[in-house]
Amino acid sequence: MKISVKRGTKEIGGSAVEIIADCGQRIIVDLGLPLNAENNIEELLPDIKGIKQKSSDLAGLLISHAHQDHYGLGKYIDKSIPVYLSKETAAIMHIAKQHYLPDAFEFENQNYFENEQSFSVGVFTVTPYLCDHSAYGAYAFLIEADGQKVFYSGDFRAHGRKRKLFYNFLRHKPENTDVLLLEGSCLGREKSEHYQGEEELEKEFIDFWKNSKGLSLVQTSAQNIDRMVTIYRAARRSRKILVLSGYAGHILWAMDNKNLPNFTWKDVKKITAKPRRSHEIDLTTILQNPRKYVVVTDYHTQQSLQAYNAIDEQTSYVYSMWNGYKEKYQDWLGYLKNKKVQMKDIHTSGHADIPTLKKMVNALKPKMVVPIHTFYPERFCDLFDNAVCLNDGDVFDVSVK
Repeated sequence: MKISVKRGTKEIGGSAVEIIADCGQRIIVDLGLPLNAENNIEELLPDIKGIKQKSSDLAGLLISHAHQDHYGLGKYIDKSIPVYLSKETAAIMHIAKQHYLPDAFEFENQNYFENEQSFSVGVFTVTPYLCDHSAYGAYAFLIEADGQKVFYSGDFRAHGRKRKLFYNFLRHKPENTDVLLLEGSCLGREKSEHYQGEEELEKEFIDFWKNSKGLSLVQTSAQNIDRMVTIYRAARRSRKILVLSGYAGHILWAMDNKNLPNFTWKDVKKITAKPRRSHEIDLTTILQNPRKYVVVTDYHTQQSLQAYNAIDEQTSYVYSMWNGYKEKYQDWLGYLKNKKVQMKDIHTSGHADIPTLKKMVNALKPKMVVPIHTFYPERFCDLFDNAVCLNDGDVFDVSVK
């Protein structure tokens, strides 16, 4: 096999990897939107034969998870290309489209895979491995052809609520891996030697809300299911009711997991302008006893809160997302500061820290480690003796030792 990382050897996001069998057949792994892209435009597509008009040697596209930086440019592919993804990823994309989120779309030729159930894509055998990540239904892939094995880590971690998946993988990992395509998002970031677990964040939320005398607001991604569970658990232990948008509630419901908070639970409410059902609540009711509620905000909620003049010095606000997104919310954050709101960042990475990267490499014992999804590929050479740094578009022969 040969490997060509079309984008991601020196940046986080925009992931796209082409894998070529000796017979010339190819598969693509992820087709993401670059994080620094101002708009999602077709011109950002990497140079991959057969993507816009399918060629016979392109067997399919694998999507690891439902983050735009891994699937966002898929909206421009030939609709006949087979796309392989998890049911959770497909559900998240479907709901985003139903709620008219920017750049939302669905793949036409969808094929679902199951955890650790191998399947064929042309001459390739693919085995998906469910990961602990901030995206629900995120997977890594073992890709086999020509008697060789490539392991694509996708985005993963070992400090989320599904960390058992990682340690179970280490106990039952594939043998004789030739190349490990390993994400390195943490490299160059603060505290990359240890990231907090969701349980630690839960305690931080509780401590912060302990002295809160007003409404509690949280800004996070509704698609970060682990974080939604953390917020719910902290709210329940703080004797508060969790209030979600219809979109957030829809995401949780669609994961088809009865253990996830949803609108059938008495301490979870849906915010709406005109409540008609027992699980629905409006802002007027919330403001009658604001201390009783935790509201996970989105753009529309934020607009309503400002229109009702509902925010004051007793309001508490938690930013629970990657710091890199703050620039998009500077007007909202500035408004909160002007209102003298109590503000705090409570967040942990969706990606593996350095010790976790080492555990992955030590377990798989690959012949070669290729850094992807990182701004600092050269750091891999400090961490691993068998690291091979590529440039975008390079073609790497797996058989070369």
